[in-house]
Parts: sequence; structure tokens; C-alpha cells
Amino acid sequence: MLSPLGVFLFLGLHLVAQGNLQFVQKNIQQYQAPRHHVLYTGMEPGPLRPVEHQSPPATDLEKVDQEIPIGSTLYDLQSNAAGCKRISMTPTGRIAGVWTRGIDDAGATYPDRGTGYNTRVNFAWGDPPSSRIESVRTGWPNHVFTASGKEFIVAHTSDNRLITQRRDGPTAPWAEGFIPDNTPSGMLWPRAAVGGANGETIHVIAITVPASLNGQPYQNVDGHILYYRSTDGGASWDRTDVAIEGLGSDFTLGSDADSYYIDARGDNVAFGIFNSFDDVLLFKSEDNGDTWAKSIVNDFPLFKYAIDAGYTYQDLPPFMDERPDSLAIFSSDSYGTVLVDYQGMAHVYFGRMWVQDDVLTDGLSSYYPGTDGLAYWNESFGDDSLRTIVGTVDQNMNDTLDLVAGASGLSVGLYFASLTSMPSAGVDAAGNLYVTYSGIVEGEVSIDDDMQHYRHVYIISSPDGGLTWSDPYDIIRPDIVMEPDLVDFVEAVFPSMVREVDDKVRLIYMQDFRPGLAIRGDMDSAADNFINYVQVEVPEVGIVGTEARVPASTFGLVLAPNVTSTQTRASFITGQAGKVSLSLLNRHGQQVRQFIQEQLPAGKHQEDLDLTGLPAGSYYLLLKVEQQFTIAEVIKQ
Repeated sequence: MLSPLGVFLFLGLHLVAQGNLQFVQKNIQQYQAPRHHVLYTGMEPGPLRPVEHQSPPATDLEKVDQEIPIGSTLYDLQSNAAGCKRISMTPTGRIAGVWTRGIDDAGATYPDRGTGYNTRVNFAWGDPPSSRIESVRTGWPNHVFTASGKEFIVAHTSDNRLITQRRDGPTAPWAEGFIPDNTPSGMLWPRAAVGGANGETIHVIAITVPASLNGQPYQNVDGHILYYRSTDGGASWDRTDVAIEGLGSDFTLGSDADSYYIDARGDNVAFGIFNSFDDVLLFKSEDNGDTWAKSIVNDFPLFKYAIDAGYTYQDLPPFMDERPDSLAIFSSDSYGTVLVDYQGMAHVYFGRMWVQDDVLTDGLSSYYPGTDGLAYWNESFGDDSLRTIVGTVDQNMNDTLDLVAGASGLSVGLYFASLTSMPSAGVDAAGNLYVTYSGIVEGEVSIDDDMQHYRHVYIISSPDGGLTWSDPYDIIRPDIVMEPDLVDFVEAVFPSMVREVDDKVRLIYMQDFRPGLAIRGDMDSAADNFINYVQVEVPEVGIVGTEARVPASTFGLVLAPNVTSTQTRASFITGQAGKVSLSLLNRHGQQVRQFIQEQLPAGKHQEDLDLTGLPAGSYYLLLKVEQQFTIAEVIKQ
């Protein structure tokens, strides 16, 4: 029975590879939908926040007043789930963007499918490409620049090989090659990153062809994630077919298409796995891929669960008010990303989702597309400790998520994603974090003829290592989009951000004018989709100045008692007079109490913190002293 908290639709999950549906979509379970707004109360989302429309000023040669289309495609599936690394930038400002391009529909087979590529040199993008760069049909390209400026692209072919393209500069020819593998059925859906002490190591993960695509299990795992490494920019591969400890048949049945992402910086390499019916995991190496350690980002309560095996509510954690059904399980929507910052710390983001296996005869699982919120974790949190950092923008500022019901009850395009999902992340040299994502637009204005809400691309930022986050900045706005009059009718999905942010956030995304996809899900008629480049000044997304995080010992910060039901005392020392702020945040980074915000002299200070009236749980005490801050955990009984 559905929870009275809101209406959450069930849909069957399915998989797309090589452009063909592999499973038949499950029928939508019917419910009585009123002929007015259906309220999808997001499951413990981040705060609903208004979005402000501000016009960024044109300040320099690089600034553009509008987005720039760099290519187009009829083939519109840029990923089954987690994104590819589709835009990169060199230290000198050269940018390259890639996408899966297909123009020749040919009965939905797209024989011309391959990598669309464009590059920006001297602040000018080239003409949109007229063909793919490979000699054979490919999909799912990933692009990186090495430290020496070499380019590397990896995708997969229709015959299940990992194909690469390499070149030394923007005018050099591409050299085509393949990553060697010795698997029985081949490899699909690669993800790539660049790292190493000299910036020339290429790291790639991909999965073996699953049985649903006529593949064979690899070491008793159906869809086994394997690791590949090249220390010379992709010219040769010193590690191939590496089955990393913790991903074998003792731990998992297999991985889903595209439900993983890899990033690297120096010798720190990390990849996340975002399967919906398994743990959300982070694997990290601090020695350039030689050895790996595993962290559990979200603990899925059913171990090695096989669809249709069945379970009861007694197999699940204690019932929570936010759970939409007694058999619903909190998990990931498979759209996730990983970022390694300049200190080597890994940050993980993914769309929140509730999943369920309620029919045990069809080989399909179900999910709740009304689930809202973007989940965030970093290595300082410890295992199984998430925060929700943003939810759907509250356009009408009524503190309610208003979605209009369509004829079938479904009011969102079928991306099989959370209402706030498809994250891509970046960081600047000061440690400020940035995330772009695709989120649903509420209200009656931004809906199409099928009564489906459009999605926009947003950017949020954090100046304090992920503790607090800015309000969302909507890039689908009259001063940016090419057709300002159509701003309410733009569908914006699959954003990908340049991970090295300087004074600008740079990204590409896919745009059309109808929610949903032609390749899967809605199965809309094929139409033009534009790959657009956008850049936004960092002050526009909430970063003004910089603050540095320091250990609590810098200020001698002590809390006593630190497990309390009513009050605790914070003691700290300031080395010089200055502006001091002391506040309490909940686990989502929202401020719940302000204790100090004033000029204080140098010396020792004490402040009694009143916690009465707050729900029991974990909180964070944020101490800011001028341009430095530190964080301490507070436990309220």
C-alpha cells in the first residue's frame, strides 16, 4: 500500500545497450489521481529553495552572453545512468567536449552512431561535427587530457570492444586503437580518468557483457567491473582485466549498465558503484591503482539479492515515516559521480531512490520516480553516513513540491532517475566544491503536451568542504539560452562539468524540447538534440572569496559533554581578534541554531550551547574565525 506521504509511481527498471531495449517495461500501477496537482512529497529532500534569475555580466574575452551549441544528435541516450567524462580542459584553456552522436535513424539502428567531438581553441569552438571520429559504430565516449596535453577518448564498439582514440594536439590526426581484454564476451560502457604523479596515467573501468545481452558471467559475476591502466597516456596497458578485491562473486551478483564512475588526481584514484539493488560503494587507491580499499557509502540491507527472490519487511531496517511502502528500500537511482579533490579526498554524489521488488514472477524490479533529493558523501563521513544536499527548486515558494498528473498518472520523463539527479562535480584550487545536475521543474508552466514536467540543469556550490551548499543556480534562463522565449520549454539533461574550476564553471548538457528519450523510456519520436556549452562566473553560483578548513585543534575546540540531551559547552581559542561565528547544522548542512556571530578578542572563549527542542541525532558545530573554519560533531540524545 502506498504511503499517504505522497504518490510515488512504480516503474520497471530496464537496460539499454547498442540502442535496443532489453526488457519490456512493466505496466504502471494504477492509482486514483485527482484532476489537479498531485503532490509528490520528496523523500527527505534537501530544502526546497527558490531560484533567482540574475544576469551575469560580460567581463572578459572568454565570457559569452549565451550558451553555444557545439553539436547535435538524434540518438539521445548519453548514458543509461551515471555520466561519462564528456568535457575536459587543459591548463592553457583549451576545452574539448564529446557525446554519443547518431543522425541516421535507419529504423532506430543508427549505423552512424559514434563519438561527436568538438574543441575550443583560443576561445572559439569549431563547427559542429558532421560525422563520428571512429571508423566503426561506437557509443558512450569519455574524454581526458593528459598533463602533456595529449587527448584520449575511450568508448565501446557494437562488437563489445573498448576502442580508443589518441592524439598529441588539436591539429594532429587521431590514432585509433583498442584496450586489450581477455574476457569471454567482451567489455561495455567504459569510464575513464587521468592521474598519476606525472599526469599521464589513464585509468579505465568497464563491465563484462551481461547475460541479458548474450554475454557470459566472468568469474561467476554477471556484469563484472574490471579495471585497466595505462601509464603512458593510452599507448600501452600494463594492467588489464583486473578484478578488484571486493567486487567478486563473494560480494555481488554483478553490476548494472553505466552505474559507476571513476576519477583520479595524482596517485589518488577512486570509483563509485551505484547499483540500485546493492550497496553504494567507493573503491579508492592511493598508489595509482596498484591496491584498493573499499568504503560503504550506503548499506543496502539485502545481501546479493537476486530479483524475484523475495523478501519481507522483517528483512529491512525499522520502518521510517519517509518509506513509501513496507517493502520499499532506500538506495541509489544509479546516476552517480565521484570527485577526487586537490587533497586527495573522494566525494560521492548520487540521486536518492526508493526501490522495491513487489512482483516475483517478471524478472523486474520497481522504483519510485517521485523520489527527490541529491545524496552526498565524502571520506570524512565514515561508512553508511549520507547527507541530502539539494532537492527540487520551489518555484512558487509554497514549501510544497507540485507536479501535475498526466493522463497515465506519470508527470516525469522516463529517465529512471530521481527528480534531482544526473550529477557531475568539480573543485577549484581553494577547495570549493561544485555540482551540476538535472532537476525537475515544478508547477503548471513548465510542462509539455504530454503533461510531463521539463527538467533544467542547475549548479550548486560549497565553500566549506561539503558541509553547506548554495541555492541552486538555474542555467536555463533567458540571458543564457539561445531562444529566451522558449525558456519554459527546454528539456536539459545529462550535464557534464569540467572538474577543474577556476573563475568559471564550465559544462555541456543535452537540450531538446520534449521530456523523455527516444531510445528508451518514453520512446518518443526521434528529434534533434543539441549539445550546448555553458560557462558561469563562480560568484553567480555562490562562491565569493575563499575560506580554508582547518583541524579542530587549530582553535583548541572542545565539546563537553559531547553526547547530551540538553546542553553542551564549546571551548575554543582565537589567536587574534576577529569575526567569529558559531552555529549548529543538521546532517543536511542546514543551520538550526546560531550561537555567536560577532567580533571577539584574542584569547580563550566558552559558549554554552542549548540543544533543547532539537530531534535526537547527529549535528555539526561550525566554528568560523575570519577566513578559517572547523567542524565538530555533536550527538543529541
